Amino acid sequence: MNHFEYHNGVLCAENVPLTQIAQEVGTPVYVYSRATLTRHYTVFADAFRAAGLDAKICYAVKANSNLAVIALLGQLGAGADVVSEGELRRALAAGIPPDRIVFSGVGKSESELRFALETGIHEINVESESEIRLLSRIAASMNEKISTGRKENKFGIDIDRAEEIYALAASLPGLAPVTVAVHIGSQLTDLDPYRQAFRRVAQLVERLRSLGHKITRVDLGGGLGIPYDAENPPLPDAYAKMAAEEIAH
Repeated sequence: MNHFEYHNGVLCAENVPLTQIAQEVGTPVYVYSRATLTRHYTVFADAFRAAGLDAKICYAVKANSNLAVIALLGQLGAGADVVSEGELRRALAAGIPPDRIVFSGVGKSESELRFALETGIHEINVESESEIRLLSRIAASMNEKISTGRKENKFGIDIDRAEEIYALAASLPGLAPVTVAVHIGSQLTDLDPYRQAFRRVAQLVERLRSLGHKITRVDLGGGLGIPYDAENPPLPDAYAKMAAEEIAH
């Protein structure tokens, strides 16, 4: 249910006609439904709780950087996944606590990484060997310890180099590699690609732990697809159950 419905031929948001909103505030105008966002987040979060997973759900700010949207999701318990200093600052301005913010994305600048460290965010997902070295240099100069994860697939570090890269990260000052992160897409309407990716993540975690790395969490990026046309994406409870089957051990 998305709380946008037609009544007597007029599209309404939570039973308020959009024509009325347009008349009162003018156009163009973006209209969001608090009830819709609340319901969708709650359904998603409840699915992971029901599956027995202690999951931190982070909203991808790049999907919609409206401060009211970010603030509402933060009030509901969501964290934020950001890909730039600007998005990080918007998340903070919207009231998302630093310990619920993850910094992902390619091409992070030195100033962006420094700001993330100074802010004390939950996690930085590094995307390349050069970024690991840059992050270590910055962290060591600040004399702080941070936690990093990394991603593979379309971008990020090739999984075949994971053991080598984790060994490098563990050897560098200022870094604590404690996360394995993966992102395979955001408009998938079939659980099988996620299942295959999460299974590989679980296998990698086992290998890394056997080598002495203290991996304490996984970052499962992406998201369930939505029906633009005739798609029939899986429900959150099926997604959460699948994730639990593959990584909850």
